[in-house]
Amino acid sequence: MTFVLMMDSTYRDLATRTLSLLKQTGEYRIIILLVGAPGSGKSTIAQRVVDILNEQHSTLGKHHSEKHITGGDLLHSNDDLPKYDPSTPIDIEDDNYTPTIDHDTSSSRTIIRGRGGDDTAIKIESSCISSHNKDSTFAQVIPMDGFHLPRSILTQFKDSTTAILRRGSPFTFDSSLVVRLVSTLNDTLHVNAQGLEPLDTCTTDIPDIYIPSFDHAEHDPKQYGTKIHGSARVLIMEGLYLLLDDPVWGKIARCLEPSVEREEVDMAQVSRIKENNVGEIPVPNGKNHEFWKILIDDSKMLQRVGKRHVKAGIVKTLEEGEERVKVNDLPNGKRVYRESFRGDIDIVSIDDQKETN
Repeated sequence: MTFVLMMDSTYRDLATRTLSLLKQTGEYRIIILLVGAPGSGKSTIAQRVVDILNEQHSTLGKHHSEKHITGGDLLHSNDDLPKYDPSTPIDIEDDNYTPTIDHDTSSSRTIIRGRGGDDTAIKIESSCISSHNKDSTFAQVIPMDGFHLPRSILTQFKDSTTAILRRGSPFTFDSSLVVRLVSTLNDTLHVNAQGLEPLDTCTTDIPDIYIPSFDHAEHDPKQYGTKIHGSARVLIMEGLYLLLDDPVWGKIARCLEPSVEREEVDMAQVSRIKENNVGEIPVPNGKNHEFWKILIDDSKMLQRVGKRHVKAGIVKTLEEGEERVKVNDLPNGKRVYRESFRGDIDIVSIDDQKETN
């Protein structure tokens, strides 16, 4: 377990590390799984690192329009799934529900649906538009938030009161669909870069993938709100449970790294970390992925997330917000640190985070 302190310099150090990982793997694309408790700053860190990488790509990288990379047939990589039949009932409380697949050959797209139905569906669409664009996306954030089960689904649970109250807990996500997304993305990680420099891009036939985003005004998923560009070389996927050692969620980490082991975070060590030493941590050879954890202590989580609940209009007072944190967010965060797989880097969140998602 390697701890580092979150400082302004850490963002750039993480970006540098990401490029080193991309270079040594020799593949066109890599993925980072970024996890942490509510309020730890996952979204901020992911976006800052991506912004740095995209800026470096735009100023130092090149787009090779004469070079083309073939990324495999993602439209049919999920053909092991049962075909979608709208008349077939769904067990909405089955965490291990098997998603269904729906091919639309006329438009070269595939739709994968889970317990959330159309609202949380994944769409894989064959398109070279972004890949041929010299300004195509180099790095991007993939949020897990859009895979919250819609409230219209949670109200159908046998204990709907608990389901609504504990929204954000593992069982309230379309978990098996997240597993399928990572499995699909993993199929795009084994594409040779053909000598491209780490900051360069070229044309590819890797399909674009559309996943749900989360509409914070409506408090529900927004269908196909996030586009994972086929041209992107660095994907940073952020969410609470991406490394959770659980019968369903655990398939995500094992899909990328079958030998990964659980490691409980010793939060007593966290307060003793005084420096950022990302640059001293060796970059692994032969890996097209890494696991990063963002750590936050209980008091910071209580304060940050309590304020966020007030700002979002979920509660009216900070006291109510903190009570909600104690009932739901805090137990979820503790579980993440207690029952998750080992991270390649453990980053300690501090008070100067401007955004704390």
